[in-house]
Amino acid sequence: MSDRIGVAAGEVWGYLKQNGASTAARIQKGIGKDAALTHQAIGWLAREGKLRIDRTRKTPTIELCE
Repeated sequence: MSDRIGVAAGEVWGYLKQNGASTAARIQKGIGKDAALTHQAIGWLAREGKLRIDRTRKTPTIELCE
């Protein structure tokens, strides 16, 4: 299972690198994974300190820390 999450994390990172800040729903649609796997991948990257989550809006946006 962690292999699938790791691969999805790479896809999330690539999506954000190419498209900039996005919502989790946009990321999910962009990488073509289900919601659970997308959120696990986002959590993986957040745990590694690679993401910044902006919660100032109604729907949080996620972006890469560079």
